[in-house]
Amino acid sequence: MECNKDEAIRAKTIAEKKLSNKDYAGSKKFVLKAQTLYPGLDGISQMLTTLDVYIASESKVGGEIDWYGVLGAKPNDDDETIKKHYRKLALMLHPDKNKSIGADGAFKLLSEAWGLLSDKSKRLAYNQKRNMTTRGFNVKVPTQSGGPPPAANGVHNFAKQAPTKPVVRPPPPPPPAVSRRNDTFWTICHACKMHYEYLNLYLNHTLLCPNCHQPFLAKEMPPPSNYKSTAPKTTAAAQNTGPSLVRVNTDPSTVSKAASVIQKVNDRLKREREEFYSGWPSKKRKSDDESQPSGVRIPYQMSTGNGVPAGTGSLYGASIKNSVNRTRELNYFELRNMLTKKARTEICRKLKEWESEEKMKENNVSQNSQTEDEQDGEQSAMNVPDPDFHEFDLDRTEDSFEDNQVWAAYDDDDGMPRFYALIHKVISRKPFKVKLSWLNSKTTAEFGSLSWLDCGFRKSLGEFRIGRHEVNKSLNSFSQKVEWKKSPRGSVLILPRKGQVWALYRNWSRDWNENTPDDVIHKYDMVQVLEDYNEEQGVPVSPLIKYVGFRTVFHAHTYETEVKVITKEEMFRFSHQVPKYVLTGSEAHNSPKGCLELDPAATPMDLILESTGKTNESSQQR
Repeated sequence: MECNKDEAIRAKTIAEKKLSNKDYAGSKKFVLKAQTLYPGLDGISQMLTTLDVYIASESKVGGEIDWYGVLGAKPNDDDETIKKHYRKLALMLHPDKNKSIGADGAFKLLSEAWGLLSDKSKRLAYNQKRNMTTRGFNVKVPTQSGGPPPAANGVHNFAKQAPTKPVVRPPPPPPPAVSRRNDTFWTICHACKMHYEYLNLYLNHTLLCPNCHQPFLAKEMPPPSNYKSTAPKTTAAAQNTGPSLVRVNTDPSTVSKAASVIQKVNDRLKREREEFYSGWPSKKRKSDDESQPSGVRIPYQMSTGNGVPAGTGSLYGASIKNSVNRTRELNYFELRNMLTKKARTEICRKLKEWESEEKMKENNVSQNSQTEDEQDGEQSAMNVPDPDFHEFDLDRTEDSFEDNQVWAAYDDDDGMPRFYALIHKVISRKPFKVKLSWLNSKTTAEFGSLSWLDCGFRKSLGEFRIGRHEVNKSLNSFSQKVEWKKSPRGSVLILPRKGQVWALYRNWSRDWNENTPDDVIHKYDMVQVLEDYNEEQGVPVSPLIKYVGFRTVFHAHTYETEVKVITKEEMFRFSHQVPKYVLTGSEAHNSPKGCLELDPAATPMDLILESTGKTNESSQQR
């Protein structure tokens, strides 16, 4: 079983390398192999989940990422099911729980998918675009079976048409056979009489006509008689059929944005229509839909020139004087057309009102986010005692940063500077903004076979790789500028050098693991490096002793027997580098010349508060 575990670890290592190179399919192949060899291998299931998200994100639908695939959901799942998928994956991919390579990127993809699919309007627009791209399209055909032809601008001009005598016409020929799709239906806009073919999901919904921009109820109607195409996906230009058959790409955002407004307006129009009917005598209505009467008898008057008859009362804003004592029937569509013209003004006004409200909300959210960021910054800040003599903050101002420098940054464990960042470019100093890459490493092979990173510890020296570029604006995140050199392979080398001050883990052991208590780990000794690191001989260090009477002043040990040599296999005993300042004696009347003052922001608090209980003379006589 142990041999299987070794093979599984090797397969996982290969999978991590392929994941770093964005070969997700190849990486998943080795992850599955590792899982088969040793199912209980640590982190294997989390890595598999990470890969599934990346593989799903490579699938494109209509030029966009398949967000349903990222969540492992289906387009017809309800909101609760979508939410369950998100919660399950969020627990697996959260950076605090998942330490595998690429987990942070997979979690960002998951969050982006949830942000889109949890918003009803965004999800509706995404579904419409997805369905139009993958399954169907809209076709509009102007009706030619009766009624006037469209004018030059595509709008029917009913007002200018002269009345004609009834003409007896022969019955139209039967429509030709049309190859119908199973997932679409035909409907007609009652305002401009244009036919459309939509997907079934829009059946019995109120839509905006792409031609006249009037709202209409999408009820299933027979296809137009002049629609002869048997290949719906062929455009008019390809078939050379002229304007009678064209493709219309309805903007999904228009439908989703106006849907709620149109619904409210329809309810209001219904109430007004019922009130209007109650005040006029009408014939017995015969209609399949009781809410849509076939006609109403109203006083007839000559047209006002815009297609709306005058003398219809205050409801239509027209005068009733000079009316003729004649009556005629107005059908439902003419009445609805008049009402919708009034509603258009209401819709436009409401949309502008909502737009202004959204802008106000965005401004409030921006201000609240800024306030929260300031509060978070205050809460995450650490209380650091003042130094005795030297002001270390002057060594890390905006003017201290230059291109191609490596800076140490504080970590989130105990606040010590164990992160490193390569500064590519200083974009601006005031305000502070730099382009940088965080340094990272996935191996500790340069110091032997100890799996230091696998135990959950951070690597503070050795060979580091340069990560992706990003912009950073947080000046207080950085501790000090560190010395570095570039390796032949292009990586960054950070090793102890002569004269530097480092903190050593006091109780360090090769047996430390993720179960080692924090109170055992976070105990340190301060040392000064005597010679540069040598791979064969290691690095010699001398302990530093707290100078009595001061908080941050230390002096070197005087006995050569106290010098320690840290071998290559024990290099992970170095916790972090500490900024220092050599006192000259001119800082104050009591400043001890030649001693070292250490930066309190990188010195553990127990060492700052620690007192040896001895005099300076006794310490120097040891």
